Amino acid sequence: MGILSLKKSFLQLTLRLGLAITVHLSFLLFTSTSFALTTSKFDSVQLFWNPDTLSRSDTNLFNRRGNEVLKSNNAIVNNLLDLIYCEEEDTRQKEIYAEQAKAYQKFSRYAGRIIADIQIVRLKPFGEYINDTTLKPENSLQKFGNSLHSLTLRRSVENNLLFSEGQELDPVDLVETEQLLRNLLYIEDVGINIEPLQDTNYVKATVVTKDKWTLNMGVRIESSAKGRITLSERNFAGIGIGATGRVYYDEEQKEKWGYMGELNIPNIAGTFITSDLWFREGVGYKSYCVDVKRDFYASKTKYALGGTYVKSQEPYKIFPVDSIVSIDYSLMSFWVGRSFRVGKPVIIASPYIFTLALKYRQVDFYKSLPTSMNLNPYFHSNYQVLLAAGFSNQNFAQDNFIYSFGATEDIPVGFIVQLIGGVEDSEYQRRLVAGGEISAAEITPAGYLFIAARTGGYMAEGPRAEQGMINFKSTFISNKFTLGKYFGRQHVGVSFTRGISRFEGEREYLALNKDNGITGLRSNSLVGQTRLIVNFETTLFSPHLYYGFRPSCFAFCDLGMVGGSNEVIFGNSLFSGFGLGFKVKNESLIFPSFIFRLGYYPNVPQNADVAYWIITSQDRKKFEQFRMKEPALLPFE
Repeated sequence: MGILSLKKSFLQLTLRLGLAITVHLSFLLFTSTSFALTTSKFDSVQLFWNPDTLSRSDTNLFNRRGNEVLKSNNAIVNNLLDLIYCEEEDTRQKEIYAEQAKAYQKFSRYAGRIIADIQIVRLKPFGEYINDTTLKPENSLQKFGNSLHSLTLRRSVENNLLFSEGQELDPVDLVETEQLLRNLLYIEDVGINIEPLQDTNYVKATVVTKDKWTLNMGVRIESSAKGRITLSERNFAGIGIGATGRVYYDEEQKEKWGYMGELNIPNIAGTFITSDLWFREGVGYKSYCVDVKRDFYASKTKYALGGTYVKSQEPYKIFPVDSIVSIDYSLMSFWVGRSFRVGKPVIIASPYIFTLALKYRQVDFYKSLPTSMNLNPYFHSNYQVLLAAGFSNQNFAQDNFIYSFGATEDIPVGFIVQLIGGVEDSEYQRRLVAGGEISAAEITPAGYLFIAARTGGYMAEGPRAEQGMINFKSTFISNKFTLGKYFGRQHVGVSFTRGISRFEGEREYLALNKDNGITGLRSNSLVGQTRLIVNFETTLFSPHLYYGFRPSCFAFCDLGMVGGSNEVIFGNSLFSGFGLGFKVKNESLIFPSFIFRLGYYPNVPQNADVAYWIITSQDRKKFEQFRMKEPALLPFE
């Protein structure tokens, strides 16, 4: 009987998956065609990625070879013709992207030569380009925007260089310098060019950076009685300091007005130490935070450290019952790490690294939810001492139009094997802590593939295992495909999480909701201790820009199941959401991408909160890294 039931569940799952994917592909075909027919209003400013020149696409009757091509006076007909005919520049662009993927090889021919001179070229956000620094803004709007912008200081760029004059050129240092600079919130893109000096063993390095517009203001109105206003600057006076201020209003709170401030100081005096100061008061909050850290930012980093102190009174939302309580706690932690190179150095690849890290963490709750040994362990006052050891290797490939809308993206490839052990002493008991991770990513012939297996938990007296979990995660991103002049990618994500001997209370369950699983769907009944999520998204980017904004369209299909820790996950109901949407982003602005999406949800639980259409914003997603971080167990969420 159990086998027949399992077979029936598996058959139902197969049919639902087939139906969902079929609808997903149908939406993609419809979206691709309709989007191509509605982009005639955008000016064509697709750019060559030529290292020496940056020219606009021709719009006359001849392609680059001088051959006559079909054109019409009707914009819609021209878009249809564009879907069939591709000018030579599109192919050339694709070839250059393929060369960019060889991040280390472009510097390998100069390996071992002496860097005689380093030049820094800093470009403003609008109308200036990494690949041709001679181009200047063409219209008054670009010039006006640049006049209001504080250009990044030369010293701020120099502080992030991993090489210096008189040093032998190491391709790894140059590639990781590009990655460090692109990670800065105020830098849009970076290019390093090497020029050999004639008849010598010396070279000149030119570092070209392009700023983002970093002043941002946002207004969020949730209702006539609740909202907030945010003002931020991520590159104050060009020195890289970020500051954010926010004002809150909520008529339902005893204190109707509140405010928040944050100050971020990256890479203090070239030490790669970053500090973050944060506070929030009013509308239920009285919180303060100080965080100082120095990560393993590059392959040559020997030492990393960090320290955090938090003192907070804040509201806490209990998810299953949708109620809010006030909590009061303090948190203190500090950690230190040391890395060691393993094996012989390789010219065009980063080294293998063995890392040790030690961490102390203490949290004390003064006001929280009710607790006992097996209830609400998240609110147990405790201290932890953790020791982590890891073996890793991380290189970079380069491409774009993955999570970006045109800016170069550094794609980590490599692996990490990590073990964590230690002890936790709480107000109720003392336990051993153990966890581990094996993860890897590679650029395959079909695209980017990431796979990870992670586990963690506690061992109490008995011995007995407590609060354990396992997680398997995989991400696949296809190579760029083209549809005429339009180009896109397919994203597939799979995540499976199972809890083992979990307790009762907060943070002891997995939710299937808009943040973890199905965008637009939320229900208090979709919780458990085992969860499977499968996400599909196909994105098409337009080759056109409108005042620097690039539009894209996407079709998505989200599938998810949630159940108990001892259940076969495929025996649970399948929930899904699929639909289409529209994104737009200007890479020269620090603003997140704007998103509008429409969704359909065929299987909705009772009392569910469903958003059939969503207007929101989204920061650029980040790739998984393969360098050791601050020791910590994987959160159960």
